[in-house]
Amino acid sequence: MKRPTLRDIAEIAKVSHVTVSLALRKDPRITKQTRERIEEIARQIGYRPDPALAALMIYRRGAKPSQYKATLAWVSSKNRPEVANEFPFDIYRGVQERCEELGYHLDTFRLPDMDMHFDRLSKILNARNIQGVLFAPSEHANAHISVKGFDWDKFSAISFGFSLVSPKLDVVISAQFRAARLAVRKLRSLGYRRIGYLANQDFNERTDRNFLGGYQSEMSRFSPTDIIPAFTVSGADYSTEFKKWYYHYKPDAIIAPSVWDVLSPLPPEEVRHCGVAVLDLAESPGKYAGICQNYRIVGQMGVDEVVAMIHAGRRGIPSTPKRILVEGFWLDGASAPRIVFQ
Repeated sequence: MKRPTLRDIAEIAKVSHVTVSLALRKDPRITKQTRERIEEIARQIGYRPDPALAALMIYRRGAKPSQYKATLAWVSSKNRPEVANEFPFDIYRGVQERCEELGYHLDTFRLPDMDMHFDRLSKILNARNIQGVLFAPSEHANAHISVKGFDWDKFSAISFGFSLVSPKLDVVISAQFRAARLAVRKLRSLGYRRIGYLANQDFNERTDRNFLGGYQSEMSRFSPTDIIPAFTVSGADYSTEFKKWYYHYKPDAIIAPSVWDVLSPLPPEEVRHCGVAVLDLAESPGKYAGICQNYRIVGQMGVDEVVAMIHAGRRGIPSTPKRILVEGFWLDGASAPRIVFQ
């Protein structure tokens, strides 16, 4: 029995096969009425995409030099226009690199420039026929985008990280839980036993407590005498409270979110005896030991996912959001030298 094709659907629907192809990919240029009629015809005649043909088209697209295809949107909540101020910059760099490789242009939209009006952003994107949207990670936890103000059904969208809590989109981010576990294991292999965790509450919420959870999960495997309660930074009281926590629990090493002077409240003679591992290092080794989150790869995979969504016609808020995780890796550094306990 002959396999139904796009041209068979086109003949029944009295439209071109190009219109059928766009409709089955849920392209917003095709009206809802036409799209639903074509989808119903496809169901009635038993149309199924040919996987071999799809694979051939993917191969052909990959074998050709990249040419301009369309524009994707990078939507940022930052109010400073300098590219170097993107947060984190390596995700943005990865997005730029992949867009260039695939032949897409990248436009940046800053919400403060629009007074945070998502309906305005939606209209601009629609007017420019931008179908793919990448929401940059927010510097703060619990970010929201109005479901009513933004016309989600017209766009294929993902977010980087867990700072955007509503609506729940497909997420591309580093494997934060596993990164914290790796940091603990590496510190243990270097001789550290009593390992503390330091982060502010906003960081814990912005990362969906994945780093904190990974740390606690890994530490639970060891002797109870080695387990230290996590320290949450408390603003202006940080210095005083940190010293109380440090002198009470006497950690051998501390895991912290980023490169900053974690041990600054302590006198120099104390600093020499405490290792530091950072959860967000640049790709090249240096003063600090810790985890490189592979943010460039995160950015590249975000573009890959949005492009795949566009081709598959996946738009709107997903009923079951996906989580795409990228593995990080450990970097040795002077802040966590190998030690030997007697």
